[in-house]
Amino acid sequence: MAEVRMELANVCGGELEEKFQELVPALIASLGDEQKGAIAIKIEFKRLPNTSSMVGTSFTITPRFPASKKASICQINGEDYSLKTEEPIQKPKLVNMFEKVEGGKM
Repeated sequence: MAEVRMELANVCGGELEEKFQELVPALIASLGDEQKGAIAIKIEFKRLPNTSSMVGTSFTITPRFPASKKASICQINGEDYSLKTEEPIQKPKLVNMFEKVEGGKM
């Protein structure tokens, strides 16, 4: 295996570049109007014991997708200080129009 000067494209055998290329389309696809996302990259270097010429490298790549936000108002129960809020809206049950009927043909 040939030795080359270390660059971002070949950190950890090129895996940093590979992970970056995987994350960018997923991050971009998750963005709505005026939303922001980020990819943080941290590369660590550690001198190996008992050698003056070897350094271990590792990376951490962390995507930050846009956060989902929602707000509501709650009422305080004066007796025990618990909170009350509106009951969630029930999602409609999906009905399969082509459900098999016993004894019937499909």
